[in-house]
Amino acid sequence: MSAPVKILHVADVHLDRPFVGLTLDDARARRRELREALDRCLDVARAHAVDAITIGGDLWEDEHVTPDTCRWVADRLENTGLPVVIIAGNHDPLRPGGPHQRVSWPTNVRVLPVGPDLTRHELDGVSVWGMSWGTVPLTADTLRTFSVPEDGASHVLVLHGTAGGAAFNDGAHCPFTAAAVRNAGFELCLAGHLHAGGVRDDVVVYPGSPEPLAWDETGRHAVALVEFNVGTSPRVQLLDVNTRRYAQTVVDCDGAHSSADVERALSDAVSVAAADGGPEGLCLRAILRGRLDPACRIDARELAATNPGLTLLDLRNETQPAFDLDALSGGPTALSSFVRDLRGRIEECDADDAQRKRLELALDLGLRAMHGDDLEYAT
Repeated sequence: MSAPVKILHVADVHLDRPFVGLTLDDARARRRELREALDRCLDVARAHAVDAITIGGDLWEDEHVTPDTCRWVADRLENTGLPVVIIAGNHDPLRPGGPHQRVSWPTNVRVLPVGPDLTRHELDGVSVWGMSWGTVPLTADTLRTFSVPEDGASHVLVLHGTAGGAAFNDGAHCPFTAAAVRNAGFELCLAGHLHAGGVRDDVVVYPGSPEPLAWDETGRHAVALVEFNVGTSPRVQLLDVNTRRYAQTVVDCDGAHSSADVERALSDAVSVAAADGGPEGLCLRAILRGRLDPACRIDARELAATNPGLTLLDLRNETQPAFDLDALSGGPTALSSFVRDLRGRIEECDADDAQRKRLELALDLGLRAMHGDDLEYAT
């Protein structure tokens, strides 16, 4: 290898994801965004004149992918004119008669076979090794005994699995360690499966999913540009490609007397969340918390309308009315009688008694109903 060799690594596009819970139109729009995300990744490859592309699994979702999407992918990869090496992940396993085998892949694309053994693919002075998921869970056990040949090439592993501190938690997919990658002689592991981009222990490179796919995916969403030079360690750059970014915030509404106070608290929280990248592309989940004056009413739709510019504002109302139980229980009304009765029964229960919790909930819901609350957020 004389001139530098550049590889663009992509993973976890999850094409044709169903996006359960969204409306049909919103889910369709999000699937279209994932296609656009893959196009942006390939545009980065062209802009940086890379020599090859690797795809680290979960290119699509096997249960939902359509034949058209598979053919669309093959067309896009062929148009790059670059060598493309693909491994299958746990969401798009390589199985007999499955989508990978029904695609007429162009000659520049190679899908590496199912593990547990590693398969080698030669580039110009760089050897790419990898193995695909199949119909049974993949393991990285082969790394314990594997050693790259001493042939002067740079050796890189492409693997879809879980590295780092979470590797051996319950439910981890294909757990492995950075030490195992190094001990096998690889300069880098270009990984897939974790959706937050980052480089772990200087050897495991996760680009992350090109777009965040769920509310907890608040990390980086990128492609990895890797440059191999003779005599030096590979140079890794993460290049962000996402158009959406997800964030969550808790809005302190404690003491609010009216919806105006809640609006101000929410507006301040939105401003803080949007401070880094602006409102465009920001999907914000705002959780409203605190004890409010019982007369304060929160309409999530109206509140969302007061914060335009965000791609999405998802409001979760966890506030509670601040009832003055002493004052409410002191009168001659039916409401007072209700409060006295429930409070007395609650006091007779132990602090950790399940019956006490049910009575406290009954008191809260009863007070809300008697104060005209429609209880939409009290379930």
